[in-house]
Amino acid sequence: MKKYLPAKRAMLTFYLLLAVIGAALNILLYRYVTMLSDEVLWIISAVIWFLILIVAIAVIPHYFIHAKVVLTNNEVAVAGGFFTYKNDYMPISSIKSVSSMITPLGSVTGFNFVVINALGSRLILCFMRKKDVLSFVDSLNKLITQREDGANE
Repeated sequence: MKKYLPAKRAMLTFYLLLAVIGAALNILLYRYVTMLSDEVLWIISAVIWFLILIVAIAVIPHYFIHAKVVLTNNEVAVAGGFFTYKNDYMPISSIKSVSSMITPLGSVTGFNFVVINALGSRLILCFMRKKDVLSFVDSLNKLITQREDGANE
């Protein structure tokens, strides 16, 4: 049994993106919304930053605390979610292919993904470290090859 956790760099990247989005919204607000008074613009800006703070304090850590991927000899189990907590299980016997998506800055941002295709379903594993993606795909391919070799004998 191997357990994989999401990359902490992905969480830091989300925080950076939230700060950039908040700053961009403030710049757009103060530069292009001239028909409102400064007090109203300040209130709108405060609301925007409050919402960004809620997302940064509650939503993002919730995902990264609860997310995990477990690979056993019989199944792949995935737990997590941004707004709700869910568990997905996929038996190794139903997996037809596995693909890895390593982004160009994946080792810096942690935005690497694994896509597992099965009969009529797809499982996407998000925000994994680059070495975890490579290890996971290699282990899963070995399990699929063992299953197919066992079926051919």
